[in-house]
Amino acid sequence: MLTNRGRVFVLAGIFFLFWGSAFTNYYLAILGIALLFMSVVSYPGFQASVQMKDIQIQRIMDKSKTFVDDFVHIKIRIQNKGTSTIEYLEVYDIFPGEGAFKIVLGENKIGTRIDAKSTLTFSYILQPKQRGEYKLGPCRVIIKDRTGFIFEEKELEEYTTLLVYPTYEDVRRMKSFASRRREGMVYGAHRTRQRGMGSEFYGLRPYIPEDEFRRIDWKSSARSGKLMIREFEAEKNIRMMIFLDASSSMISGSKFDNKLEYSIRAALLLTHLALERHDHVGIIVFSDKLHYYIEPKAGQGQFFRILEVLARVEGTGRKNIYGAVDFVVRRMKKDSFFFILTDMEETTQYFLQAMMLARSYNNEIILITPFGPFFEAGPKLKTLDLALLEAISEELWERRSDLKKQIGKMEINAIDVSPQDYFPTIITEYLNAKKKGGKGLI
Repeated sequence: MLTNRGRVFVLAGIFFLFWGSAFTNYYLAILGIALLFMSVVSYPGFQASVQMKDIQIQRIMDKSKTFVDDFVHIKIRIQNKGTSTIEYLEVYDIFPGEGAFKIVLGENKIGTRIDAKSTLTFSYILQPKQRGEYKLGPCRVIIKDRTGFIFEEKELEEYTTLLVYPTYEDVRRMKSFASRRREGMVYGAHRTRQRGMGSEFYGLRPYIPEDEFRRIDWKSSARSGKLMIREFEAEKNIRMMIFLDASSSMISGSKFDNKLEYSIRAALLLTHLALERHDHVGIIVFSDKLHYYIEPKAGQGQFFRILEVLARVEGTGRKNIYGAVDFVVRRMKKDSFFFILTDMEETTQYFLQAMMLARSYNNEIILITPFGPFFEAGPKLKTLDLALLEAISEELWERRSDLKKQIGKMEINAIDVSPQDYFPTIITEYLNAKKKGGKGLI
């Protein structure tokens, strides 16, 4: 194929040849023939000496799984296995666009000369901006001849899968708040305490005959003049299931800041908080079908299992919360905590039946419901703007209020959230669940 430069020479050659013939000007005709000859004379030699199959591309990433806003170092290794030097080689490493990634250092392309039987490498750093599972590739390779008139182009099907988890920044921020332990700051600073045989010291009490001798605190006994027993704190662990609504109504608004994305981040925060306190937590992702289900368990492995699910969630279909609740109650023990993250839009009578079914198994329902207009208008709204949106969305708000009254009769409180208070609400409701006794105990 001809490059732009080669096309110019061919067109110029045709032009001079035509006008030279028309006006019997042999100089113009000879010039035209010369230009045409220059444009195509190297083509057979180029085809014979350079073969695209001689080029091999390898993409090397420092990680195959990462979080949003983390950094991925990508190396592209180019090898010329042929016996001829390639005078000019261009390589473009293609990655998904539409704001999913950002190059923060280097470039994803190179133009260079590569000798026969040699290898060269270039690299760049990519920053993912949106969670999901992506395929990086292919690599577009362009080979040009020495004159720059002829080129060959091909996309080498070299793909690499990268799984991008939701942002971890919310968890880091929560840990930062917890470490400060400011007055009134409850993000992880409090425990549900119960005397028992745990590992953390609870207090001292006088000895009674039923106590084991190994639990006597001899130093305290010596100071007080009577035998004292050490008691330890045993935290009550709870069992909880996260219901994540992934229906199409959850993805209205901004691609990065819609209800589903905030709910995914809230689910990640809730999972980390619960597993850090040794609770059993599971998740079910639903729309008009069940997408993912992970039964409640404890341990670090459970965090990564849920993390992989949250990375792959896509909003699609209608809402069938009854099917999700029915699926879970048939597989879980009673007396659990159900954290339901749904916008309560496009609901049918089955929504109320789902709440009744969950309550009939003596489960505690925590219903967190993002209000659509708050998210569709953007995350930086002021209080006055929120009030204005409520007025504009009066019909939607009235329908929502009526639904909340009906589920309120089942002792279920639907908590409306905006982008500003979604995560604090999740943390607060989790801590409230920990304080309750008799529900969801392991």
